[in-house]
Amino acid sequence: MEIWTLWQPNYWLSGLLKAITAIISLCTAFVSVKLVTKALQLPSTVQPEVASQKLQQAIVNSANYTIISATQDGIIQTFNATAQRWLGYTADEVIGKTTPEIIHDKDEIVKVAQELSQELGVKIEPGFEVFVAKARLGQIEEREWTYIRKDGSRFPIMLSVSPLYDAENNVTGYLGIGSDITASKAAEAALRESEHRYATLAQTAPVGIFRNDASGRCIFVNERACKLIGSPPEDVLGEGWVQSLHPDDRLRIVTEWNQAIQQNLPFKAEYRFCHPHNVINWVIAQAIPERGTHGEVIGYIGTMTDINDVFDELRLRKRTEEELLHLSQALESAVEGISQLDTQGRYIKVNPAYANITGYEPEEMVGMEWQVTVHPDDQEKMIVAYQQMLKNGKVEIEARAMRKDGSAFDKQVVMVKAYNQQQEFIGHYCFMKDISDRREVERLKDEFVSVVSHELRTPLTSISGALDLLASGVLAAGSEDAQRMLNIAANNTDRLVRLINDILDIERIESGKIQITPEACNAADLMTQSVEVMEEMAEQAGVKISMSPLSARLWADPDRIIQVLTNLLSNAMKFSAPGSTVWVSAELGQINSKFKIQNSKLEKFGEQDLETSVFDNLSTASHILFQVKDQGRGIPADKLESIFERFGQVDASDSRQKGGTGLGLAICRSILQHHGGQIWAESILGEGSTFFFTLPIFLEEEQKSDDFLTLPHTLPQHCPSLTPPLIMLCDDDPSVRAVVQVMLERQGYQVMTVASGEEAVEQATLNQPDAIILNLMMPGMDGWETLGLLKQQPDIKNVPVIILSGIAPDNSKELPPDVSDWIIKPPDVKLLCQALEKATAKQLPAIKVLVVEDDPDLAQLLIAMFNRHGTSTFHAQTGKEAIQLSQNLIPDLLVLDLGLPECDGFAVVDWLRQYQRLSHVPLVVYTARDLDESDRQRLKLGQTLFLTKGRINTQEFEQRVINLLNRVICREVGVSVVSEQ
Repeated sequence: MEIWTLWQPNYWLSGLLKAITAIISLCTAFVSVKLVTKALQLPSTVQPEVASQKLQQAIVNSANYTIISATQDGIIQTFNATAQRWLGYTADEVIGKTTPEIIHDKDEIVKVAQELSQELGVKIEPGFEVFVAKARLGQIEEREWTYIRKDGSRFPIMLSVSPLYDAENNVTGYLGIGSDITASKAAEAALRESEHRYATLAQTAPVGIFRNDASGRCIFVNERACKLIGSPPEDVLGEGWVQSLHPDDRLRIVTEWNQAIQQNLPFKAEYRFCHPHNVINWVIAQAIPERGTHGEVIGYIGTMTDINDVFDELRLRKRTEEELLHLSQALESAVEGISQLDTQGRYIKVNPAYANITGYEPEEMVGMEWQVTVHPDDQEKMIVAYQQMLKNGKVEIEARAMRKDGSAFDKQVVMVKAYNQQQEFIGHYCFMKDISDRREVERLKDEFVSVVSHELRTPLTSISGALDLLASGVLAAGSEDAQRMLNIAANNTDRLVRLINDILDIERIESGKIQITPEACNAADLMTQSVEVMEEMAEQAGVKISMSPLSARLWADPDRIIQVLTNLLSNAMKFSAPGSTVWVSAELGQINSKFKIQNSKLEKFGEQDLETSVFDNLSTASHILFQVKDQGRGIPADKLESIFERFGQVDASDSRQKGGTGLGLAICRSILQHHGGQIWAESILGEGSTFFFTLPIFLEEEQKSDDFLTLPHTLPQHCPSLTPPLIMLCDDDPSVRAVVQVMLERQGYQVMTVASGEEAVEQATLNQPDAIILNLMMPGMDGWETLGLLKQQPDIKNVPVIILSGIAPDNSKELPPDVSDWIIKPPDVKLLCQALEKATAKQLPAIKVLVVEDDPDLAQLLIAMFNRHGTSTFHAQTGKEAIQLSQNLIPDLLVLDLGLPECDGFAVVDWLRQYQRLSHVPLVVYTARDLDESDRQRLKLGQTLFLTKGRINTQEFEQRVINLLNRVICREVGVSVVSEQ
């Protein structure tokens, strides 16, 4: 049934008649059942038999229902006059028949049998049992059936079946009473047809029709109403229609609806609905209360009509008024100063911005002469400009203005002639803007250009002069002076490249052109990698780096944080004397947070570079505090802030003496601000400086704090496709075993430890290590005895042995033939790893490198660099040549520039990806172009390294590319090992 029918008057009238008819029928049936039952159960001994039969017959035949009784076996005993009249059978034709099925539809009996079987949980066979199954259980069965007359015609009845009892309350049979429901069925059909007509009328009506319940919730809308509202029915029903109201009308309409409901009054209003795509629809809605049987309001039924045409003119007029209002408001609230002056140069109108710029209230300026607000030295310039305005209608000028307090400022003024409605000249409009900030920016820009020009020209002069001397032949080739000139040129070239890179870096970072790509990373990894990058510089400066790394997760761009750390370490070393120490450390921190740090056991070795483990309140820390401390000259207190500005240096000569650009700290601050961190410095003159910076910690809900302690601190130095080398460490001191094990595991090795020579021989035989580290001074079997036994074992006699001892070897003699290397305690991590790499190295295949670079000078430089490392190097100058050589060579490593003749580097990579053998070639993209993330994704082949020309020097390029090449070699070894097995 559709919702529409709920509020049709015919529906409620029909329902009321049905209810009254049902009640009367029920009462009549109940009385008839009782009377007939009693009549059929009257004992023959109470009255004479004839009187009893007459009474029974009179009761049965007087009923306006079919009354049919049957025995327990279904034999018809009674068939009253109404049954005979309705069904067309005489009593003699049916009494004594086995079952009343003769007047029922067989298919209907089968259907009811299935329903009863499911309802009662027992199998009910189609037949007489269908009619009496519930009666047998003492229940009255009432159901709609179809009676079939003798002539085959049909009519619906409501049949009630109940049991018959004798004097001893035993069931003797069953009684069925049926009432003809043809009229009620016809009424229902007529009602449905009427409802359908009304629903069709509602849906096709040219106006919107709706019905709301008493609370204002919509329970019906026709199609036209949905179009006016601009939403489908499912979005309108309930309170959905309220959401479609124009925001400016919503509160008013909801309030008026509530008032109408509370006061039982009709509703009428004009309002707007918001359609998708910002379409506004005006409607007028009217609704009257719908009342229940007791007069109470049960809802509202109403219509809505489209009145957009009526409001077109109103909207146009309103829009014009709004535009005028907005213009007036814009003039009043404009940031730019706006004023109107008469022909005598007196102010007649001033907006708040104009008055605020000059320091007056608008009312104070009305009637004031223009000279009061112009600097005396620029008044003549303003008079000349005014004359130009009179001639041209408009003029623009920059001049100095005066505020009420007597201070001067720079302003930009546009003057435009003003006319009245009769086009008579009445003065001019003045638009004013304070450009003091712009002038300051221009001053800073000029200063910046001046500093940069000086910083660029100085190294260029040195480079040019040194190269001119060499080129002229004045200096003999290979002489000390010639070498000094080369060093000057090289050092100033590096200085020039650093300056250009730093300028480009800070501009790109602050303008957002360089994308910060954060990822989950480990603070200890970043610190370790930064120190490794700076180790060579530290050795050259004679400065020791002491590191206390912290293993904790960060959400940061690792390359940028390494850039910050290396910059701070570089500065610290530049200003530290030879033999001094630079400390780099980190700790977790939070305001009022307490935590403790457990240091490593490396003090025994004089080392302080194992990780710091945090055990308390790790989950409450909010940031990591990094520190880089030096023993340099210190920074004056008044310079502690300015050093973070561009070209901010303690001493202007530092850029020449120390090789800096004055931009490093500004870059650091910009990077950290993009990460939500801070940077500052503390210093004591003559003692040194400490630079601090913070980064937010990265916490994952599901990750336990202990996970931080197990993260790797450096990238493994061994190929991930191979099992890391197994190193056996033999030392009787447990502290030495613990510390060296941590050192080596951090470098990617597998480590097993033993405490004696006997155990070393036994475990080496069982586990076949790749190398053995052996202490000499051990109780019982010393190191030399252990070495001798190891070399006697056929399975392990070729395993390299490295001596780790506090005793230095005799430098006048060569190492014993059974000793691969000799490391003195405390061990230098770098020397120990070099010894292990040499000991575990295997014969490597020839590596083919293809350099794709259109600049011949740079190409030759790269080729020379690779040739130093024993590679077979090939050169392609164009993209097409690169594709041909790649197909012929199948290179192990590809160094690719992007700006190439014929086809660029992107096209080369696209071509390589199409071939299985070339789609995973390791790639170094070496370009001057700044790449975004989409570019990087397009260029990835196998292991891919992105390096920017000019941002990385030759040494750094070589270090990073050779590291990648080592991984390639490692992969090749892994393949050959697999094939040998």
